[in-house]
Amino acid sequence: MTLTRKEFLKTFALGGAAAMTGLSAPAILHAQTPTLLRLNLVVNNQDPTFAMWQDFGNRIEEASEGTLKVEVYPNEQLGKTVDMIEAVSRGAPILQDGDPTHYYNYVPEFASMMAPFLLQKPDDIVTLWNSDLVAGWEKTLQSKGLRVLTMTYFGTQQLLSARQVHVRDDTAGMKIRNAPTKMWNEVGRVLGGNITNTAFSEVYSALSQGVADGAFAPLPMLYASRWYETQPYISLTGHLMSITSITMSQALYEKLPEPAQRALDEVGRGYTAIRQPQMEAVELEYRKKLEDAGIVFNEVDRASFMAAAADTPKQFPEWRPDLYEQINKILG
Repeated sequence: MTLTRKEFLKTFALGGAAAMTGLSAPAILHAQTPTLLRLNLVVNNQDPTFAMWQDFGNRIEEASEGTLKVEVYPNEQLGKTVDMIEAVSRGAPILQDGDPTHYYNYVPEFASMMAPFLLQKPDDIVTLWNSDLVAGWEKTLQSKGLRVLTMTYFGTQQLLSARQVHVRDDTAGMKIRNAPTKMWNEVGRVLGGNITNTAFSEVYSALSQGVADGAFAPLPMLYASRWYETQPYISLTGHLMSITSITMSQALYEKLPEPAQRALDEVGRGYTAIRQPQMEAVELEYRKKLEDAGIVFNEVDRASFMAAAADTPKQFPEWRPDLYEQINKILG
């Protein structure tokens, strides 16, 4: 059965989380029938990562000894990311695509993992995620109803725009699309220009209609989303190592049988190493696709952007004052 977003939210609001899995609570506990988890993705089914997430779901099913079934939904079909993470925190049987900035309202320090120019290479993601520092954040997040299953490299962020950008002053007056979280708005501040908050599914129309003049994303996403059809230039700002995280309900996790919990933990934790080389290869492939489509690439003098990024900790007084120092120590 395929549910619309409205039907899903209505069912969950009525306390139907267990019913949506097709199980009663005892069935979940005794694994008499696989528990159904729906993976709600931001990307569409043309994005190269869509097949990777199908593989992720298959790996969980295979490792779960028949206790789990995973269905994959592209393009936020079950609902917008922010709304769905809130639903997951209340027990919805969803695996929600997002990134660490979406945990800001629960554990503010999580957003630092997506701070501009802080992580410098893809390897930094797994190093930081496996640190004692982030393990402490995860424990707090679990107490608020959310469990992180995996964090994977999603590509290096670059700026698509109506004009070439070489230094930060070149973005003056440019309306740059941002996701509606505090850290994404901070990324927008570092890039310069004017912040325009737009849901992912609405970016193409925003760029086409002039609501936004630019948007940033990894190259595969810029291609698969077809945003490149709206603007002619990609400036290689390289301002962020993107992280995709998958989150589930901690309450639901605790009700699952041991084979299901083990599958979610082991597949999720191990998937970072599987995904990273795949994404690095895809980035090279999609730069060629974008060039063939007529996109003009240009290098960027990153010094002025990095100077602006030095003030990022000041924008988050709720962070511990030595947070950057701690992260840089972990990353070596």
